[in-house]
Amino acid sequence: MLGLSLAAAATVMLAGCGVGGPVQAGGSNAAGANGDKVLRLAHVYEAGHPVEKCGVGTLKEELEGSGITVESYPAAQLGSEAESLEQVATGGLDMAIAGPSFLGVWHEPAAVLDGAYLFKDVDHFVETIEGPVMKKVYDDMNAETGIKVLSGWYYGTRHVTSNKEIKGPEDMQGIKIRTPDAPLYLTNTKIMGGTATPMALDEVYLALQQGVIDAQENPVPTIASAKLNEVQEYINLTGHMIQGVNIVTGSALYDSLPDDQKTALDSAMDAASDKVRECVETEEKETLEEWKKGSGIKVNEDVDRDVFAERARDMLPSEVSWGDLYKQIQDAK
Repeated sequence: MLGLSLAAAATVMLAGCGVGGPVQAGGSNAAGANGDKVLRLAHVYEAGHPVEKCGVGTLKEELEGSGITVESYPAAQLGSEAESLEQVATGGLDMAIAGPSFLGVWHEPAAVLDGAYLFKDVDHFVETIEGPVMKKVYDDMNAETGIKVLSGWYYGTRHVTSNKEIKGPEDMQGIKIRTPDAPLYLTNTKIMGGTATPMALDEVYLALQQGVIDAQENPVPTIASAKLNEVQEYINLTGHMIQGVNIVTGSALYDSLPDDQKTALDSAMDAASDKVRECVETEEKETLEEWKKGSGIKVNEDVDRDVFAERARDMLPSEVSWGDLYKQIQDAK
């Protein structure tokens, strides 16, 4: 309850500062020109990112004629990932896209999906988020916080970019590496041997260009859409996180929808999930092939992932409250 109170207080403070303040409250009651219920969706990714062009685009198409219209606000127009999630929790925003580490601030076990080297491959990731283990985690979070997970979308496999080659943990020492501002990213980076510097995604390009930070980590589509390959020498294929993002809403909003609109929204989320995975996997493959041909950033495939993964399995469970859950999912490969 203390955590929820602090989060709610933070939302009020942010709104008072004019940063990431709630969108017009009660967005679910807004009506579009054709009488549709308008649901406002916010996220931090650029308009050209697969999350927006494939995921949100598919949502809009699938919901045509359902009585629901999705109105999207990409590129952190309505605030950071944490701020958008807070707005959903307090009813000021209809839907947001947030990674597991940010959900973990509200319900700690939800962060497990962002544990370093948790998944064997993307199939293992999909099986986990659609399986009974994560269903219980999401149900418990919903009961405690009112945040309902509508879907999980494959976001990509995260790799480290830098101005020197990184082959193992010893090469991470002394490197200031940008991460999203969520506690688990700091833990993952420490385990890998680096020093995390939390920073908003839209600040990373300039920080790398000016040398404020030395490196960053993201999936290939995000690196490309944010043009981070322009200001880094190497992409080191660490593959330290096979990651998804969650589309969330408030349970009160979802429960207020008629049954036919709930069905339409659930179906649209499934279709969007499939489309995002297709787009991300295609973009990962094609972009890496382009970079390997010499288009501005060197691709370092000589990374000892086994050493990194062994460190994660040995060290991470004792650093978090959900260590047993991490091992349970990892052993289910």
